[in-house]
Amino acid sequence: MGIVRHKLMIEESEKRFASAKLLRSAGDSSDSAYLLQLLAFELLLKVVVEQSTQSIAHGHNYKDLFASLSPQRQAEVLRIAGERIGPSLLTTNQNGVLSDLGSNFVKLRYPYDKYNDLTHQEYVRVGADWVAAGARLEDADYRYHPEELFGLTYALRQVVNGC
Repeated sequence: MGIVRHKLMIEESEKRFASAKLLRSAGDSSDSAYLLQLLAFELLLKVVVEQSTQSIAHGHNYKDLFASLSPQRQAEVLRIAGERIGPSLLTTNQNGVLSDLGSNFVKLRYPYDKYNDLTHQEYVRVGADWVAAGARLEDADYRYHPEELFGLTYALRQVVNGC
């Protein structure tokens, strides 16, 4: 694994973040910008994993990728993220956040698959039923965690750039 690989991954990550920003500023209402942010985050996470473990990082399971980091590196990333965004689910449920983010990267590319067997009326009721049941985060079909994603991304950028 060479320095060029990681340099290219970091550059590609920054391009994806820039593209996400453009989509948001254009008023895009799809999940495309979010998916680009997740991909950019994934690239940074893989760079940190590869630099730390000296092995190629594969897949979209962010929880497992993060777990492959040493406890000290994990603590550093979480500390930097926490300093940037304050208290969040990263403090109490980092594995759940990382699982949700990785799952979103896979499942939000084809979100209609989740509702394949529903009629239109049943689909319309999904959101209303969720709200009526108390709109609990743990019961949501998709959990986005935008602040945590921002904090983790910030932290990985700091780690990649040597703080």
